[in-house]
Amino acid sequence: MLLATVLLLIIAGLLSDRNRPAGRPPAAVEQGDAALYRAIDTRMTQGEGYYSATASEQRIRGYPLRPFVAMRMPTRAWIFRAGGASGAQHLLQLLAVLTGLATALRLRRVVRSLPLWAAASLLAATSITPLTNPVVALWPETWAGLLVALSLACRTDRHWHASVLLGLLAVIFRELALAYLVAMTIAALIERRRTEAIAWIMAGLIAGAAIIGHAIAVHAILLPDDPTSQGWMRASGWGFDLSMARATTMLMTVPAPVSAVLAPLALFGWAATEGGYARRVTLAFLAWLVPFLVIGRPENSYWGLLMAPLWLAGLPLALPALSTALRPRANRHSAHAGLQTVVSCASGAHVPKVRCAPGHPKPPFSTPPELNVDRP
Repeated sequence: MLLATVLLLIIAGLLSDRNRPAGRPPAAVEQGDAALYRAIDTRMTQGEGYYSATASEQRIRGYPLRPFVAMRMPTRAWIFRAGGASGAQHLLQLLAVLTGLATALRLRRVVRSLPLWAAASLLAATSITPLTNPVVALWPETWAGLLVALSLACRTDRHWHASVLLGLLAVIFRELALAYLVAMTIAALIERRRTEAIAWIMAGLIAGAAIIGHAIAVHAILLPDDPTSQGWMRASGWGFDLSMARATTMLMTVPAPVSAVLAPLALFGWAATEGGYARRVTLAFLAWLVPFLVIGRPENSYWGLLMAPLWLAGLPLALPALSTALRPRANRHSAHAGLQTVVSCASGAHVPKVRCAPGHPKPPFSTPPELNVDRP
């Protein structure tokens, strides 16, 4: 069933016109959102508050202010104001290094093969490194994605408190990370880890309170003529999910048909791998990718930054999973061939003899066996 789903996703990606990136990746956007974030940071360094600065800049640039999610949570801007662009950049680089190292160590517990572990760790590193680009650092999704990956890597059955805290911080950067808290709660409930599940639920409640506080702050600065967003319900299907992978990972460097194959295979690698870590990575991806089948405009492909650190690391994991998935089929073919041989013997058909190397006894059935059949 899992392999069949992957094949369907590959076919859908190859047939979809959206397997070509709908927009430029975040690092290439020098205008638009990047210019908006920089203008907000400049205003805040001059002493203006976040909500006042953001509302003014979004009005000037024609950005909507309704609903409240059209304005980002203030966490990233506060960090840039406190440490400056350089300080924030150094902090993001430190977060990226910690995430890469923790992910490599966590993968070592999952992947037995040293070459496959090295490949998965390298893919994770090459996915994380571009996220430290000064332009990409302006996106709250970048910070949230790294925090989610670090949260997953440092979580174990005995030590999960830091993972909960990091997951909560991810939501404080970008409310879309709330889906990650839901996924981790589900994983804890499936494994009957009641205390951990309660901790994740509490984190979700705290995050919800922060989001409500953000909504109240946005509402306080709204003007009657502030524009409303066109909405995010598009039902773009797997094509939008694939465009996120292409816009935010190294898949942007390969032809569209290749990315249409590799992206589902990477997900298959995570989903087919045993263990709590891979299970939680898979649930986190599902918590985003399934809603994004119907939510998200083409220009929202940067949402893939939430999943970018870990998506391609699943490719090496797909190799043993594919081998395991295909092995039963090979065994069935062998059994079918053996049955044909027996039927041929029973019907009197010629069965070729098996020649053995000198000194080795003849294998059984090297000549037609005596079968319990009626002779004429």
